[in-house]
Amino acid sequence: MAWTAKAGRAIPAGMKKGDHLFLVDGSGYIFRAYHALPPLNRKSDGLPTSAVLGFCNMV
Repeated sequence: MAWTAKAGRAIPAGMKKGDHLFLVDGSGYIFRAYHALPPLNRKSDGLPTSAVLGFCNMV
């Protein structure tokens, strides 16, 4: 992502004044989602996907 600096502020390129940018510190959510949910969701190859589902539901 390209950034531009104006008057001491860094703005991602392509964003306009008034646009919102949300940053989520998701490491705690991922840890909690992985350990809180039972391992019921798996892909066809056996890969567990419970943490992904739990994280998306929390966010």
